[in-house]
Amino acid sequence: MLSALLIRNIRNASKLASVAGPNADRIVNVKWSNGKIGEFPLIWLRDTSPDAATYTISPAMTARNLTMLEFDVEQKAKKLWIDGDEDSLKIEWESGLLSTFPSEWLQIRNPSDQEAKKRRRKVYLFPEETWGKEEIERKLKRFSHEEFMKNDRVVHDFLEAVCIDGIAVLKGAPKGVRGAVEDIGDRIGMIKRTHFGMVFEVSTKADASNMAYASNGGLPFHTDFPSLSHPPQLQMLHMLQSAEEGGNSLFVDGFHVAEQLRKENPEVFRLLTTHSMEYIEEGYDVHEINGKTFRFDYDMCARHKVIRLNDEGKVNKIQFGNAMRSWFYDCEPAKVQDIYRAMKTFTEHCYQPRNVLKFRLEDGDTVLWANQRLLHTRDGFKNATGKSRTLTGCYFDWDIVKSRVRYLRDKLTLEQNQPSA
Repeated sequence: MLSALLIRNIRNASKLASVAGPNADRIVNVKWSNGKIGEFPLIWLRDTSPDAATYTISPAMTARNLTMLEFDVEQKAKKLWIDGDEDSLKIEWESGLLSTFPSEWLQIRNPSDQEAKKRRRKVYLFPEETWGKEEIERKLKRFSHEEFMKNDRVVHDFLEAVCIDGIAVLKGAPKGVRGAVEDIGDRIGMIKRTHFGMVFEVSTKADASNMAYASNGGLPFHTDFPSLSHPPQLQMLHMLQSAEEGGNSLFVDGFHVAEQLRKENPEVFRLLTTHSMEYIEEGYDVHEINGKTFRFDYDMCARHKVIRLNDEGKVNKIQFGNAMRSWFYDCEPAKVQDIYRAMKTFTEHCYQPRNVLKFRLEDGDTVLWANQRLLHTRDGFKNATGKSRTLTGCYFDWDIVKSRVRYLRDKLTLEQNQPSA
């Protein structure tokens, strides 16, 4: 469902004026009363025809009925015309099917309209807005936990902020009460289970299975689980009991740091985007599943580039955790020294004050962030007598988070909503 505002704006803008074609390239040319034109591939019009023979559209499913094996990609139109009363393009196909394309339907999906393409690309909830310290301190989004739990628009705005900035905070859950992570997870969607279970607890303990549990000291900047081939894409932490002193949360936008390196130290950028690091994680974790204590023994191993680029050369993943970095370098020995220098330079940039966001999670606060974009850590802390700094947490993947954003845009008929078929 599109937003009422978008449809109204399109309807008020212009009406269909003429149609011509298809030409030798099987393109149908459509013109609107305001002079705007559209070039529509004939086969695309048949494939996307908004009718019951082509699509099954129900509350439970939207799916194309046509199968590519049986679909005639050379099929022709018998007749094309503009229906002025309905303000629609109509096509009668050789098969006998009649397709009706409303004017606003065509304008929203116009393959030759750059604005339509730009609008559609936003369905992926890109691009991110990278930041340094000054930018994120001005715009870090904080929301009420109570409002998040009862107001769908707050859920949308919170998750949208995470998509854009890579981080957002919920404030004011009941202090010291367990279950907030599960409750928030239910509002977002499916929590991602890892070898630490569905929901985990972070507190100092003996026989620690993770560096975060090992001591009260500060930790190095890292992303979680570089030892996994497909690490969780988002992490969430909820503060049950804060420390008496210290224990502040620190974040750095790895995409921003990567772009600094691309500009300021291109050789380091080249090394970190072309050489993969191996990460290992061996041990066990004990957690509960369905009320039963469960021990999971693991021996994880994966390779990642510290900075990963997409096909367009844009930074789209950061993966680094020094504690889990392996001894193995799959390159010539003479190149290893330069790789170490590159890791050192990357780390130093992460710690530069211009890049670091630092804040304190108070009891009842929750932070959600992009685990393959932001590096995170905490500084050292001192517990109050008889109390231990304790957090609970979980992981998510982008598919679930972005699905919830798109679903809520549809449900709430927000202006950013996009058609599904």
